[in-house]
Amino acid sequence: MPLPRFHRLPADEQRRILDIALKAFAEQGTDAASYNQIIAAAGISRSSAYNYFDGREDLLDAVLDEVAERFGAALGTWPTAADPDAFWAELERSTDNITVHIEQHPADLALIDAAFYDRSRGRFVGWVEDLIANGADIGVITIPIDRSLLVGITTAALPAFDSWAIERLRSGGQMPAFGELRTVLSHLWGTPS
Repeated sequence: MPLPRFHRLPADEQRRILDIALKAFAEQGTDAASYNQIIAAAGISRSSAYNYFDGREDLLDAVLDEVAERFGAALGTWPTAADPDAFWAELERSTDNITVHIEQHPADLALIDAAFYDRSRGRFVGWVEDLIANGADIGVITIPIDRSLLVGITTAALPAFDSWAIERLRSGGQMPAFGELRTVLSHLWGTPS
């Protein structure tokens, strides 16, 4: 977390520093981005930087927290669907929200695993638990396995699908149609459509 002195900076200066760090971590990777290069790009001396952050990991944490919060806000909470058609429509809406978020915040895409699937895992798993419970209640999910196992499998399948879709985007392709995700999940859940 940023130190108190960072929070006393004007909001636009805080935003500028975090945006420079976000760009560096997204382009160079969370392991490779240099703290010294980030603070130099932000026009901050090394001694001043330590008034704002405890170090590189502290700055990375601040960036990942923001990215996780943005992804969480884009995903929202799972709304209970009344029937299978509404369920699939809600899931498509959720994937569309993530797609729009990625289009509006392209640097977040590079950090989705570290920020959202790893860092906010509890929030993501809670969303999947709600999705699974709703799907089971309305007959979308019929596979007779332990609920916690199904949550775990789905929690692994969604990021795997996202990684595949992201690679398509990075190589200049289009976001896959929702029908592909629906096919994967309906087979996984025991109700091929």
